[in-house]
Amino acid sequence: MNKRLIYPLSIFVVWHESFTEGKLIANNLYSIFCRDISEPLSRGLGIPVNFRFKSVNGNLLPIDVLKSERNVIIPLIDEHYFLSDIHREYTTYLLSLVNTDVRIFPIGLFEKAYSFGNGLEDYQFIRAYKGGLSNPDYLAKTSKNDFNFNNQFDFDLSMGRIKRELLHDCARLMMNFHSSSEDKQEDKSVPSPIKLFLSHAKKDGLETATKFKKFIDSELKLDVFFDTVDIADGYNFEKQIESGIKNAALVVFHTDEYSSREWCRIEVLIAKRNKCSIVVVHDIKNGEKRAFPYMGNMPTITFKNDENSFTEIINLTLYQVLGNLFQLSLLESFSNQFSIDGTEFIAISSPPELFNYIDIYKKKQSTQSKIIVLYPDPPLGTEELRILNEIDPNIKFITPINLPTLNL
Repeated sequence: MNKRLIYPLSIFVVWHESFTEGKLIANNLYSIFCRDISEPLSRGLGIPVNFRFKSVNGNLLPIDVLKSERNVIIPLIDEHYFLSDIHREYTTYLLSLVNTDVRIFPIGLFEKAYSFGNGLEDYQFIRAYKGGLSNPDYLAKTSKNDFNFNNQFDFDLSMGRIKRELLHDCARLMMNFHSSSEDKQEDKSVPSPIKLFLSHAKKDGLETATKFKKFIDSELKLDVFFDTVDIADGYNFEKQIESGIKNAALVVFHTDEYSSREWCRIEVLIAKRNKCSIVVVHDIKNGEKRAFPYMGNMPTITFKNDENSFTEIINLTLYQVLGNLFQLSLLESFSNQFSIDGTEFIAISSPPELFNYIDIYKKKQSTQSKIIVLYPDPPLGTEELRILNEIDPNIKFITPINLPTLNL
């Protein structure tokens, strides 16, 4: 490789070493954005997550923002950080790095955190302490008056807020959009670029999809495409549906009737053809006469009929959106680094399946080159690759880890 690989996005977590729970939060962020820290070989987003917490000779390590196209800095502001002269000076340095491609998302971990000063007050904090968490139903579940990160419920409550906000803002950054903290409620001309298309069967999925939309509208800064209200009278139904899906993440409420509905099946196919993020919410009660074969190879989640379940669905969907954006950008960088004469690369953001041959053969018809399909690590098992290779042994399916071993 002649050039240094530039990552699409890197994350830096900063905290005070005396804040013992800071390492737990940082490890959780590593598991969310890179890969599960307890299962390092698991499939994850693969975004580099770096830690800055221990001072060396009175200073914390600097941040090289040139190693990535975009950078996110996450200071964990607790009482120790707040009172530390070293961290106060370091925060001034961090703020000097901020620009269109370098964002800072401070996490407030106690009620005075937002008064830190040094210019940090100009940025919206993610308030992850009890007084800053807004959902009264969740807060009512704790019997303690004081918020304590050593308590698992309180820690999970805080991490839930942090995860949802950061997934959203990192996805916005990857789309070259401003931070969600800059959104103005009255400014409808600058909507969130993250749009969810709610795909459901009217007969047994409408009630759940409606509740989900109301939850999003009341709690989050996300756009929702809901065909019951978002298709204008007199407009072509199919064109409106396709337009709504192309720039959205598809949330499928998979009920008993879903696969039997033509438009539900069409929505899934449109999303797959346009390489949209798709999440399937399992809500099967009695079963279905025939499972739709094109709803595989995508993440699923079981619906539990409560707001916790809605939050989990949103987090998984935002995770998929960010993953798609990051992986496509990363894989395109890899393919450029390994530019080989007579070879065409096709980058896909999820493990390959037979459906991918639609785009593969379109590419093959327009070129005489060999084709390599590049997909995220880890590699598929041999049993799946064997099926893919049976169709055309001249098409290779590989992940970045295998690029150096190419023998073309």
